[in-house]
Amino acid sequence: MRVLIIDDDIQVRETLRKTLVEHDDWEVEAQGFEGLSGTLLRLRPDMVVLDLLEGQPPDGSPEGNKAFCEIRDSWFCPVVVYTGHEAVQEFEHPLATRIIKGADSDLAVLAKLKKFVPHAEMIRSVHEEFDARIREALRDSVHALGEQVAAEVDGSEEEILSRAVRRLVAARVDIRASGEAKLRAWERWVVPALGDHLLVADLLRTKETDCEKEKDFRLVLTPSCDLAKTGTQKPRADKVLVARCEALKTIGKVEVKPGQPLGRKARDKLRSILTEGMADNLLPIPCFRGHVPLMVANLRHLELIDLDCIDLGKGDAGCDAADTTFDRVASTDSPFREMVVWAYLRVTGRPGVPDIDVDRWMNDIASLPATSGRQP
Repeated sequence: MRVLIIDDDIQVRETLRKTLVEHDDWEVEAQGFEGLSGTLLRLRPDMVVLDLLEGQPPDGSPEGNKAFCEIRDSWFCPVVVYTGHEAVQEFEHPLATRIIKGADSDLAVLAKLKKFVPHAEMIRSVHEEFDARIREALRDSVHALGEQVAAEVDGSEEEILSRAVRRLVAARVDIRASGEAKLRAWERWVVPALGDHLLVADLLRTKETDCEKEKDFRLVLTPSCDLAKTGTQKPRADKVLVARCEALKTIGKVEVKPGQPLGRKARDKLRSILTEGMADNLLPIPCFRGHVPLMVANLRHLELIDLDCIDLGKGDAGCDAADTTFDRVASTDSPFREMVVWAYLRVTGRPGVPDIDVDRWMNDIASLPATSGRQP
């Protein structure tokens, strides 16, 4: 583990550094608040111990608050806030904790860092995976782009290479992830939602409502190309077709009761439904706890909502969030996006067929001679 200690008190950081090195033989660096950006890029720490005040309270400068935000936003990793000032704010960071300086507090920091080690190892593995994919993409893109670079009239060679590498990295990471263990149902959701414009199969929720109320959710069905917005292009659609969501109670004659196990026959039927993707015009929506409840989208219970009523969560200058009715709470990923489109077309996209005398047609089929249509 690479641990970075940030504290303006030389004695405090040296005492803590010795404690961490002696107990776990970690790679530990200690410094003041200055030069943090450069240290993060060079050391790439797995965990950080951070003082909050430069100087002594109540006159100290809150340099640690700025440092905390920089770590959270530019180099996310577990953080132990190590301070002598008890009256500090709560931080928006799922892997942060606070320890007050005092007798044997260095041992308390060590104990907390040990608990963070599994999280730090996971984060490091993700970084290493992306680094490897970036190197592979750079290598292969340089070989593959020779003719394309020569044909481009706009943009430098470096810009073209950068665009190609970004696409290749995203594809390779996605393929590698999906090629290993089976995906869990909730993994189809991308939370928070991605992209600067609405996409088909995005999930919406009525603003300021309980995330467990199924009736407040909508599944977007309008094609992504009609919702796309760029610097010069406005969306083709000003209204969005959505399917209303509802509680999962019965699907394909399988009754689902919360907290009650399914019998063998019910499990077999439900397995078939979930594998196929839908039943009875109902599309099962997997749960992402805290964001998306277990529910179904009713592909025959449709409505149109104004595109301007949807808050994309991107600070869109053309959309006043105060006037919006829905929040975009999740996106979905391929091939699940295509599955939603397929399910909707299966329900409502049947091509028109003239009114045909089907009974007479069946009689004609049944009356054909046994040799009809066969080659000698």
